[in-house]
Amino acid sequence: MQSIIAGAGNGQERISADGGSPQARVVFALSPVEREMFLPGFECGAIGLSRAECHWAETSGLDAAGWEQMLTEHRPAVLVTAWGSPAVPREWALSGDCPLRYVCHITGSVRRVVTREMIEHGLLVTNWGSTISYTVAEHALLLLLGALRGASLWPATMTMPSYGTRVIFSEIRTRSLRGKRVGIHGFGSIARELVKMLKPHGVDLAAYSHPVPREFIEKHDVGYCASLEELFARSEILIECEGLTPETQGMVTGAALALLPADAVFVNVGRAGVVDEAALAQLAMERKIRVALDVYQSEPLPANSPWFEIPEAFLSPHIAGPTWDASAKCGEFAVSNVAKFLRGEAVEGVVTPEIYDHST
Repeated sequence: MQSIIAGAGNGQERISADGGSPQARVVFALSPVEREMFLPGFECGAIGLSRAECHWAETSGLDAAGWEQMLTEHRPAVLVTAWGSPAVPREWALSGDCPLRYVCHITGSVRRVVTREMIEHGLLVTNWGSTISYTVAEHALLLLLGALRGASLWPATMTMPSYGTRVIFSEIRTRSLRGKRVGIHGFGSIARELVKMLKPHGVDLAAYSHPVPREFIEKHDVGYCASLEELFARSEILIECEGLTPETQGMVTGAALALLPADAVFVNVGRAGVVDEAALAQLAMERKIRVALDVYQSEPLPANSPWFEIPEAFLSPHIAGPTWDASAKCGEFAVSNVAKFLRGEAVEGVVTPEIYDHST
């Protein structure tokens, strides 16, 4: 009979199946908060992991030595990780007798958990793929609408003696999305979700992303820009969602930002490192453009951040990723991948060396 160990905390429940020792060990290296968020009510035996021995590893407060000891003792073939999971020790992962074959990362970037070298040596790694692209796209839409309608100024203007129509025009300067020229820098799954959400608003869409070919962008009924400069010069609204690589690091310079027309909106739900943040803040401070951000060079933002000194800046605390109600979908996607792996089937959301290079 096979057996599955499913449990966490003080006790474990051994579930019998069909006799004999387990064929694979799966270790879920998650914090209690991550378990509640991504795998609420999870039971190994109930959702297709009957060909494995499952073990919960409490990662909160676990130091490097304790983490490596746990891996050495449990010898997982599959490791399920998330934001707070410790890094897989390099020497252990690359040793000849390492049992680890698959790291199933429930969340996005895997850089804090595995190295490119491990993937090159054959370690299978997946993440949430495009599972939550739509939530990031929704947040980008929220930010751009908030910037257009001056949402960051609402609380202050509501108590003004001249509260009313005059305030709307002279203080907040509300604007509509309908018919605007919208540019998207980057054309991954988030950008493509954005395209679907923006089209009903009758906007004029264009995109640029090196090295995404023209045909691929135009196939989605989006105008193609041959350069970053062309994209910025023609966009009344610019949404930044390009991946961060050595090539894109800092590519949105002050000169590029200066190409945006007066009172343009700049939204960033991608990576702060793509943009010259100091130049962006200066333009926002001078009220030349409206800025709406979810990502920053320093996170969490320090109390003395210049962004807090710009009343028009519409800021969110890096929450464009999975919403609370969508997080369970990420867990379901991960568990489905683990079950596929144990059955010898192809998994989804594979992180190749090339994809790894584009993550942060």
